[in-house]
Amino acid sequence: MDEWGSASSPPWPVAIEGGEGDTALAKSRVLTREEVLRRRLRRTRQLGRCYRAHYWALMEEMRSKYRDYCWSYGKSPFKEDHNDNSDNNNHQNGVVSGGGDDIVQCRYNGCKTKAMALTNYCHTHILGDSKQKLYRGCKAVAKNLPTGPSFCNKPILRSMVPPACPSHFQFGERCLARALRRAGLGTAIATTRKPNVKLRVITFEFVCQIQNKRKLALKKTAPKVETE
Repeated sequence: MDEWGSASSPPWPVAIEGGEGDTALAKSRVLTREEVLRRRLRRTRQLGRCYRAHYWALMEEMRSKYRDYCWSYGKSPFKEDHNDNSDNNNHQNGVVSGGGDDIVQCRYNGCKTKAMALTNYCHTHILGDSKQKLYRGCKAVAKNLPTGPSFCNKPILRSMVPPACPSHFQFGERCLARALRRAGLGTAIATTRKPNVKLRVITFEFVCQIQNKRKLALKKTAPKVETE
């Protein structure tokens, strides 16, 4: 992997394999179909090896950076002595000195965990940061209150589809499995938790659930007719 260079360093110039033959054929006006296919196949294979080498170099660099990130911004609670007045002042401001580096404490009231990188909040309370754009709350309904539904609102990545935390995502999978068993397709669910059913069956089940929810909503909003 040294010939391709590391992931962060500038790449070394790569010599094209079979360049001598390409130089000999460079002055040719016409190439046969076999010569063109052989040249394209050779270059495609070399490009694939280059991409694979660069990919694994990036993976090794990511593992190293992830290890450093977990070491610096882990979820371990703060354990500092508060005998010194200066330490108390720094702790009240949300900064704790440890090992020569200033560790930022989560600004959420009562939270004593470390804040994530480039923010003043931990992962549990990251939604309190109005400037962040990476996380959003879980949209699964946790409770049905008289005032309206109460959402889970646990922080999840915005790119997650469906927008649910791991616990509610697994709960949705269990509900789907029960619905398939009620439809007589219980044997279609493998032990690997990957349902081996057709898309039209799942779509039909979801459409039925949506229609039932709409019917219940219409019944609640429909005016009641009073009879004398």
